[in-house]
Amino acid sequence: MRKVLYALMLAAMLAGPTMATQAWAGALQITSADPVAVITIPDSWAHAKVDRGLQIKTPDEEIFLWFELVPPDQIEALQKEHDAYFAKEGVKFTSATETVTREVNGRPWSFTEMQATSPDGPSIVRYLGINPKVASGKIIMLTYWASHEGHKKHDTAIKTMLDSLAFK
Repeated sequence: MRKVLYALMLAAMLAGPTMATQAWAGALQITSADPVAVITIPDSWAHAKVDRGLQIKTPDEEIFLWFELVPPDQIEALQKEHDAYFAKEGVKFTSATETVTREVNGRPWSFTEMQATSPDGPSIVRYLGINPKVASGKIIMLTYWASHEGHKKHDTAIKTMLDSLAFK
C-alpha cells in the first residue's frame, strides 16, 4: 500500500455542478508559497495551513482532506508521512482499488480508493493526484479520509467543493 502514489474521489464525485444549501467561504489558496490553485469550502468547515498546503475538516470531524503541492520526487515521502499519521490514528487498510487516471477539465487526475477500519469503524481513504500543469512540475495530492456516515452526509458538499477547484 506504500506504493499508492496518487488518488481520490470516484468519477461520480466529479459529476457536474450540484446545488448547495449552505454558505460557502471565499476561495482558499492550496499553498501560499506556490499559488497554483484555489478551492472554495463551506463556511462552517475548518481549514488550516500545513507544510505543503491546506488541511480541511468538516465540523463533525467525519471527513478530513489534505491538499498538498509536491514535486513528483517527494510523493513517496508524503505517502510515508500519511502512512505514519494513519497508523497513529489506528487506521488499518483492508483493500484498495486500482489507480485510474483520467483527464478532468484538461488536466490529468489519478484516483485510488482504499477501504479501511479505524477505532470509530469503517473508513474510506482516497488519494487523488492532480497535475495542475505548472512549470515547476509539482502535483497536487489530495488525501481524503472519511467515515462511511460522513462520506454519505457530506457528499454534495464534497462534489461542490471539487467543482470549485480553480487553477491559476
